[in-house]
Amino acid sequence: MNPKIGVQLIAAFMILSMILSSVAYFIGSDDSSEEDNNQPYINNPQTEYFNVGGKQVFHSFNSIADGLQMSNPQTFEAQFLDVEYIESTAQEPWNEQLPLNLTTVYVRNKVEVDNLYMTSSKQIYFSQDLNNEFLLLSTMTPKIVSFEYIGLPSSDNQYLLLSRLDTTGTNVMGDPTIFTPTRESAEAVISIIESFAVPPTAYDTFSPVLNYSDDYSEFQVVKSQAGFADLYYLGLHRNDDGSFTRTTIYYYPSAESAAHISELALSGSERGFSQYDVTTEEDILKVVLTGEFSLVTGEDIE
Repeated sequence: MNPKIGVQLIAAFMILSMILSSVAYFIGSDDSSEEDNNQPYINNPQTEYFNVGGKQVFHSFNSIADGLQMSNPQTFEAQFLDVEYIESTAQEPWNEQLPLNLTTVYVRNKVEVDNLYMTSSKQIYFSQDLNNEFLLLSTMTPKIVSFEYIGLPSSDNQYLLLSRLDTTGTNVMGDPTIFTPTRESAEAVISIIESFAVPPTAYDTFSPVLNYSDDYSEFQVVKSQAGFADLYYLGLHRNDDGSFTRTTIYYYPSAESAAHISELALSGSERGFSQYDVTTEEDILKVVLTGEFSLVTGEDIE
């Protein structure tokens, strides 16, 4: 073989290899065999990181306050669920038995999120804003990517945005993993967490009630313009003895609701509650009650 031709062939092979590697980086599917064409691309289970390119999300994620700090100021309702804690302390998922008139929001369940990633969820946060956009944040184990996607770099070239092919939506993997309906909304979340200055977030919107909230409830909800208050917070915690503590906080509660709650508190111990504390401070009404699950979930909130 002519030496020049040999060198040219090697150079061409190296260029082709680089191109193919780049394509593999941005397209999360494996077409190596006809048998595999109908199967989702599944990365090897990871302990610390997802096996995808780009920077991965890393943000505190232990309460609803953490999720709100990643959400835009137009958020009007949100919920946080510590699935891992509930599963370790209760035999049944009691969060799936909560009535709508208590939560005031449709409660997302673990199965929904598990099916989205084909893995086991640990913590879940879900919020909606006034522009009909949603934000789903979650942590999971094992850390796998079990869906087909097209990968595109974020506008700051740090993260890999996974445009899903199995459903409408965009993922950014990490702790927590981001899922939004559009690429633009995913970019907005990245902009918040990467901002050098402290940007306006949904935490600012709900800070009047969060300033009085507990930090141990494994189920939490916030809602604005609830009808009976400008802002509403709900926290539920299962105690070691099997009883439940419910914390509700109202910002500018209606006069009717405040009066009714005060009246209920007068007979709290007679009706089986071991705790029924009502406190007021300026524009805040806070109620903490403890008792059996049916008692705390069935007690009026307004």
